[in-house]
Amino acid sequence: MEWKEEYAFWDLIAEEAYLPMNENLKANTWDKFQKDACDNDIYLFGCNDACRTFLRIYGKRYHIAGILDNASARWGSRFEGIEVFSPKEVLPKVALEQDKNLVVIGMRLNADKVAKQLEDAGFYHYYGLGVLVSGMDPYDAFIREMEEQKKSELRDIILMESTNDFDGNAGALYEYMKAHGSKHKFVWIIKDEKNKKFLLDENDIALCPRNSIEELKQYILYRASAKWQIWDNHPIRKVREGQINVYLQHFGMGYKQIADIFNSPPYVDYALNTNENVYRYEKDALLYAPGTKMIFGELPRNDVLFSGKWQELEKITDHNYDKTIMWAPTLRDSALYNRVDSDINYPFGVSLLYTEKDMEELNLFLKERNMLLLIKIHPRQKCNYINALYSNILYLDGKNVKQVHAYKLLTQIDALITDYSSIVFDYMLLDRPIAWVLEDMEHYKIPFLMDNPLDFMPGEKIYHLQELLTFLEHVKNGEDLYQKERNRIATEYNAPMKGNGCEALVEILGL
Repeated sequence: MEWKEEYAFWDLIAEEAYLPMNENLKANTWDKFQKDACDNDIYLFGCNDACRTFLRIYGKRYHIAGILDNASARWGSRFEGIEVFSPKEVLPKVALEQDKNLVVIGMRLNADKVAKQLEDAGFYHYYGLGVLVSGMDPYDAFIREMEEQKKSELRDIILMESTNDFDGNAGALYEYMKAHGSKHKFVWIIKDEKNKKFLLDENDIALCPRNSIEELKQYILYRASAKWQIWDNHPIRKVREGQINVYLQHFGMGYKQIADIFNSPPYVDYALNTNENVYRYEKDALLYAPGTKMIFGELPRNDVLFSGKWQELEKITDHNYDKTIMWAPTLRDSALYNRVDSDINYPFGVSLLYTEKDMEELNLFLKERNMLLLIKIHPRQKCNYINALYSNILYLDGKNVKQVHAYKLLTQIDALITDYSSIVFDYMLLDRPIAWVLEDMEHYKIPFLMDNPLDFMPGEKIYHLQELLTFLEHVKNGEDLYQKERNRIATEYNAPMKGNGCEALVEILGL
């Protein structure tokens, strides 16, 4: 049977799943699999797109006995009509008859870890889907071309990535370098095709690998020859010696212990932290590799907080409000990664407000005082809330995230309401009131980075609607009850603010 090009298989190539460390994985090739598979029950390891593609192509040709997955929430469910099992339940049984059973590991990043898991259970009859794909046409020819590319001299190309394309620390650095006459060639790896319009130079390139096999292939080839990889959010993999990989992060100080969700990759050469106090916390959350060097300094995205008088609010409304407050809740239900961080629903996109009566009472309060509340939904949040129309409450979400510059907008915000979002540590630099809505704290699933998170929240704590209204009244009257405490926290967990984070980073990295 001839395989056609499949995006999920190209994604395995992009993550170099064909280059495992495990010797057994290396040795078990596509040619060997074709001779072996017909006489065995096959278990796929992983509920993902690569396994889904394997099932679609080979599900009828071979006997697929089941799916194995380490996520307990999936056990007993069905993936593409096939039952999902706990590895601990199945492996001891199939290990007794290894001549009749085999496992195909479909993981992009963790095939070596799964192979060790199988071996620890006494099972050795397994294949890696990344290795299998590397033996098929046209993937094998492409890999040969790419490996030749890796032998060529590195080119003066900077690959860049940020959370919402052209934003964050990488976006600020790009704007700074272009404004100061940088001669590097820039290749942006973006998530939304429409954002190609934000390129600042017609000689630069923006690729959207998610939307196109051809652009995914271009990205892989550029990555094989680019000297620099600078990213905020989704890792750009370092694939050869001599490349310089820089992780700028999409936050400074934060509240969440994310070690079980994301770790700093082992190939990162430099990581940006605001200071050593932050590093002491973040090193346990991100688990930096021993070889990663820390750069301590200002976040490039914060330069705009002190570099001009911006008019982003005027892009949202033409009304002149006495006070404008932003409510910036953290991510709770991801639109991309099937990740849910809370066990309750938020009908209006934030905690505390659960009924139309709550919203109407809040809106009336704001209207009577000529105040505007901007609810800035996390750009990765699912659109599973009611974006209702109110005179004095407006929503900013993933649909309009590129219409305004979030950090320039912060300079026009009189006070911030948040919960567990890291944006608060940046906003502290502006020395304005902040309140924390903690009504759903017991329902939030991600553990906190510190034992005493309330000590890192220098502002009014809100658990009921009336407390929210009290805070808004304080803002209206110019009352700032926690200024001294807030400035202490801001100083301890931010770099000294000079407004030249981009300039300093360019100098440190020799860009």
